[in-house]
Amino acid sequence: MYLRKKIIPLSFLPFLFSACSSKLFAQPAVPDTINNFPQRHYLKPSALIIPGTFLLYGGLKPAIKGIQNLDNNIMSHILQNHPSFHTNAADYVMWVPSASLYFMDALKVKTMHSFGQHLIIDAGSIIITGGLGYGMRLITRNVKVYNEKGTKFPSGHTANAFRGAEILHQELKERNKLLSYSGYVAATAVGVLRIYDKDHLLSEVLAGAGLGILSTKLTYWIFDKVKYKAR
Repeated sequence: MYLRKKIIPLSFLPFLFSACSSKLFAQPAVPDTINNFPQRHYLKPSALIIPGTFLLYGGLKPAIKGIQNLDNNIMSHILQNHPSFHTNAADYVMWVPSASLYFMDALKVKTMHSFGQHLIIDAGSIIITGGLGYGMRLITRNVKVYNEKGTKFPSGHTANAFRGAEILHQELKERNKLLSYSGYVAATAVGVLRIYDKDHLLSEVLAGAGLGILSTKLTYWIFDKVKYKAR
């Protein structure tokens, strides 16, 4: 009974968060700019589908046996076939997407914001991602299904990598759409490495990816609100 009380609110938390975000934060259909305020719709419903799905998948783990079985099967396969695999590469690769943005700043590549604004957005997204991730770990630490393999929910490395990848995407998508997705390649590699290192399960990696993307979208939404309200 105690576990069921934990499972019910936890399972629907990501879904409710995504749903509420789309209702509270989605902008009406208006021109691209109104009084110099860009209507970029960072939190429109369609933009929340992918991160919301990833978070919902991880949140439903206690209620859906299939998610638990897939996590266990993947981990068992890696333990059997790659028992000695270990690398610290993820510790460094997770910073590649956000670091790439500053590299482009140094090369004077045109992006949506300036170097100073990049610093603010980067720092803000780190705070939001870290805060929400910490809250998720507090919620799940007493739920057995999330702790039986000695891992933690969600994957912090993956969240940080996708946080940076989403920043890179937002900054480049209007000028170089193909290049804007390049950060997701590095972020995906981080998620795979965390699984092969036996540090995280698939559901934890997917939840981390969703957390990183959603936190960055929320950061941009807040940044625009504060920036243009101050004018």
